[in-house]
Amino acid sequence: MAAQGARTEDVHIVKSVHAIQLILLLPLVATACGPAADRPDTASQSPAATRVDSAAHPPATGDRATGAAGDAHADHSAAGAGGQALLPIMQRLGSEMNALTYALMTDDYQTVSRSAAAIAEHAPISAAELERIRSTLRGEMARFEAVDESVHVASLRLNEAARGRQLGLVVDRLGEVQRGCVSCHAQFREKLRTNRAGR
Repeated sequence: MAAQGARTEDVHIVKSVHAIQLILLLPLVATACGPAADRPDTASQSPAATRVDSAAHPPATGDRATGAAGDAHADHSAAGAGGQALLPIMQRLGSEMNALTYALMTDDYQTVSRSAAAIAEHAPISAAELERIRSTLRGEMARFEAVDESVHVASLRLNEAARGRQLGLVVDRLGEVQRGCVSCHAQFREKLRTNRAGR
C-alpha cells in the first residue's frame, strides 16, 4: 500500500511539472519572438551568468515574508540605483523558473534550491521604471501592487519549500507562482510592454 501511495505522489508531481512547463513556455515564446534588441544577450551568457546574484539580494525577513503590503512591496520594488527595468527582470525570472522545472525533473536539488532563491530574491524594479508603471497604470496601480505582492509571497513560500527539499510542495508552490504570473500578465502585460516593435 505504501509503495502505491508513493507512486501516486510521483505521478502527481510529474503531471504537475508537465503542466508548469507548458505555462512557462508561453511567456518565453512571446519574449523570444520580440526584437533581439529587447532581449539580453543570451548567446554569450550561460544560465549561471544570467542568474541574479543572490549575495546582492539578501533573503527576505520580517513583514515581507508574511505578505504584509506597504513597506514589504517597497522593499522588493523601488531600489533606486540598484533596480532594473521590468523586462529584464521578467526574462531572468523566466529563465530561473525553467531551470527550476528542469532541475525538478532531474533530481538536481542544488539547482532547485538556487533557482527558487533567485526567484524569491529577484532584482528590484528601479525607481524610474516604477514611475513609468505608475504613470501607465494610474488607477490600476493598487491592483498591480496587490498581484505583485501575492506573487512575491508565493515565491518566498516556494523558496522555503525548496530549502526544506519538499519536492511535492515545491511543485505546488511553483504552480502558485506561475498562476500569479499568468494572472498579472493577463491584466497588465500589454499595458506595460516596452518591446512593441513589429507587433
